[in-house]
Formats: sequence, C-alpha cells, structure tokens
Amino acid sequence: MNRDRPDTTPPIFSRKERNLLIFTGLSHAVCDAWHLIYPALLFLIAVDYDDFFFLGIVANIMIISRGFAGVTSGILADKYSSKLIYSSFAVLSALGCFLVYISHNQVMLVFSFAILGIGTGIYHPVGLSSITRFIKSKTRALGLHESAGCIGMGLIPILLTSIGLSFGWRYAFLAAGFISLIPLLLIPIVDEQYDKFRALDLNNQKITAQLKSVIKTFADPLVLMTYAILIIGEASATGLDTFMPIAIAEIGGLKETKVIGLSLTGLFVSLMVLAGVPGSIYGGILGSKIGIYKSLNLILLIQIPVLIVITMTTGVWLLVLAPFVRLLTNMRSPLTNTLISENIPLEMHGKGFAIMYGIAPIIGGLVALLGGAIAKLYGLNWVFPVIAILIALTFPLIHASSRLSELKENK
Repeated sequence: MNRDRPDTTPPIFSRKERNLLIFTGLSHAVCDAWHLIYPALLFLIAVDYDDFFFLGIVANIMIISRGFAGVTSGILADKYSSKLIYSSFAVLSALGCFLVYISHNQVMLVFSFAILGIGTGIYHPVGLSSITRFIKSKTRALGLHESAGCIGMGLIPILLTSIGLSFGWRYAFLAAGFISLIPLLLIPIVDEQYDKFRALDLNNQKITAQLKSVIKTFADPLVLMTYAILIIGEASATGLDTFMPIAIAEIGGLKETKVIGLSLTGLFVSLMVLAGVPGSIYGGILGSKIGIYKSLNLILLIQIPVLIVITMTTGVWLLVLAPFVRLLTNMRSPLTNTLISENIPLEMHGKGFAIMYGIAPIIGGLVALLGGAIAKLYGLNWVFPVIAILIALTFPLIHASSRLSELKENK
C-alpha cells in the first residue's frame, strides 16, 4: 500500500545546488583535462622539440603560472563575483590553447603555455570554495566534483591525443581552445545567490582587523602542518601527471600506436586517469572509517614502494603499475579537502584553497623541472624514485599534525 504514497524524501541537493554542481562539475572536467593535456601530448611535442630539459622548462612555466593564478583567484573569491572569475578561467584557457596552436618557436611556446597555466589555475579555488560555502551536503558534492574532474581527465585527453596523431599536436590545442569556451554557456544557470559570498561580520571589520584574522588563522601550527602535507602531496601529484603519460608511451612501449584510429597511448592514459574515480570514492570511505591521518599514512606506505619498483620496470609491468599509482594518488584528494574545510573558517575558504592549488603547483613546477633534468641525464625511470622521496617527507608532518589535532580536541 505504501507504494501508492508520494515520495516525501527530501532531495540531497536543491535545484540551485544541482545547477551549481552541474556548472562546477563541467568546469572541473575541462580544467583537470587541461592539466593533463601537455603531458598527454608530450610524446608528440617531443618530436618537434627533442629536448627533455626544455620541455621540463615549459612544464615548469605552465605549472608556476597556474600556481600564481590560483593564489590570486582564491583571494578574489572571498570578496568578488564568482561568475566573473569563472569567465576569466574559460577565456584565458581558450586563449592559451589558441596561442599554442599558432606558436612557431620556443619563446612563443613558453609564453603560450604560461597563458594556458594562468587560465587553468583560476578554477579550483573559486570552484571548491563555492561548493563548501553554498552546498549543505559538502562531502557528497565534493565527491561528485572530484569524479567529474577524473572523467574529464580520462576522456578528453584521448580525443585530443587522437587528433594530435591524425593532424598534428597543434590541432589538438586548437580543438581544446573551443572546448575551453563551453563553461561560458552554462554560467547563467548559477543562481545569483551563489555568485558572491557575503560574510557580514568580516565585511564590517576594518582592513587591519581582517588582516589580523587571516594571520591568526594561517599562523596556527596545525594549519601550517596541514598545508605542508597538502602542498608536498599536490606537488608530487603534479610531477606524476607530467611524466607518467610519456613513461607509458616510451617505457611502456605504446609510443604512437593506433587502435581503430585512436591513440593507444591516449587510451591507456585515459584508463589510468579513470582509475582515480574509485580511488577518490574509497579514499573518502577509508578516511571516515580509520581517520584521515591513518589513511594518509597507509596510502603512502603502499605508494612509495610502488614508485621505487617502477624504476626497474619496463613494458607491461609499467602499464600494470601506472593505474595503481593513479588510484593511490586520488585516494588522498577527499582527505586533503576535508582537512582544509575543517581547519579554515568559512569566510576564508577561497584563501584556504588558494594556498593548496596556488603554492602546490609552483613547487610541482620545480619537481617537473628537476624531473626533466633527471630524465635527460639518467633516464625517465629515475624520475619516479625522486617523487617517492618527496612523498616520504610527509610522514613526520602527518605524525606531528595528528598529535596537534588530538591536543586541540582534548582542550
């Protein structure tokens, strides 16, 4: 008899929240895909620019410019129109792609990727702070948002890699430029209520009082430890995103092989990235069961030996390990986002995410530069143990943060 009664269960998300999720999900898919576009096409770009050190410099410039844009975006997101910031993300990303398409020398290539880095660096702080501020079911929303990014990274690069193989890598960036403009079409569905965060108490304070509040928050030892963990983790992930695709092509032996007109390297890179979807989901589950800090330690204890083993592998074994590395990397994402939302006041979420997605790529750029030099001098395999050493630096930080967190809870 109950089957005839109307379902009165309230929806998880309101209509306004769903619209915000649709927009941020699509934007995240495009943004994250562009984070992988250079590594995914690197084996083709290397044909024209046969210098791993120079290509490492290009990656470094793009990642550093992404970092500075992220910091700026996060600061602006705490006070100004989100829609305006979203628009600049789409326009500058498209401009960078179009400039790469017409680039004809090394200087022009570096400049073009710098613009692309600025464009893609804008999105994360404003997108994530919008979700954590305006959506009640934050954990579910962040999970869907993360999944959209993985799907974008998994599916769009294979399309662009196939275009690159068929017509040349520059045409792949031409197509990417037009894709970058798609979020502009969906900006109107974001409700005006979600356009700008209004912190009444903060707005009534003088500038000096606001500055003191910011300094007090970010000078907290637990917050500092948290960001040290996040920045090193994100920097290592940036290094893996840069060099794993070309390792799949070169060390894995896939190179420029095609299957039904599609790049086999692109297909496998997509498979590797899609392995991050269950990683993101299970990372959240693991964190809720055994705690964030224990989860991070467990993930790193597994990932570090795998990265060292990759140094000694070629062919099929590397292809087996690459998706597993990606899965482990993505397991950290819901854990780190939770740490930020717990330790940073609501009115500072823009700045909070700006630190993670601003400074981390800058350090990641240095990892890419170092990796390019190591690949040139010793071979591509040796990039991965260096990343493993970088990740291992977080063990004492995780332990210290865990103790500080326990002390704060017991006060």
